[in-house]
Amino acid sequence: MDELIENSLQKMPLVDYATLKSLLTENGYRYINDKIKYMKQKGLLTSLKKGLYLYNSPYFKKVASKEIIANNLLGPSYISFEYALYFHGLTPEKVVEVTSVTTKRSKTFSTPLGVFSYRHMDKELYALGIEIATTGSGNFMIASPLKALCDKVFATKGFKITSKKAMMTFLRDDLRIDIDELIGVDLELVKQYAKISNSKRVEFLYKVLEDINR
Repeated sequence: MDELIENSLQKMPLVDYATLKSLLTENGYRYINDKIKYMKQKGLLTSLKKGLYLYNSPYFKKVASKEIIANNLLGPSYISFEYALYFHGLTPEKVVEVTSVTTKRSKTFSTPLGVFSYRHMDKELYALGIEIATTGSGNFMIASPLKALCDKVFATKGFKITSKKAMMTFLRDDLRIDIDELIGVDLELVKQYAKISNSKRVEFLYKVLEDINR
């Protein structure tokens, strides 16, 4: 691997085909696809999806986090649902699959680094409650704790919530939410979410959170 290419790819472990093609062309390579195939065979590139690769430097180990990979596999998107609930400490069990929200069609990617799933959401709901978080390998977009909870309550199918008691049972027993983590939260986002989504389940969530914070 040429030193200039190595130095460039070290700085961006996630690289798309257009960027990689431009970099290789600038460094004198003519048969780009053959070079990419060779790099994959040597373990220098891991294919995450068509046109998106993870560069594995043999000299410098800069690992792209699963969160950053999730944001880049399908955009626009932000991490939410089970993964975000665990990330924020609302649920106890570690979540392996990275779950996200997108304004595009729902989709799942099975990669050598794990499974990344995306669920469609309308733009009006999508725009609420997104935060920027940081790992050692960069920044990524993730739902705030309450946004992740609203997303999960809104998107979960196959259950009926017809009372505050039923919602509390769902939070504690089904989602295993740490209720103490919901004390002192700002409920304005949940109120907006319930209004925009017109979801009875999110309305009951709002009422439960009101009771918790009285």
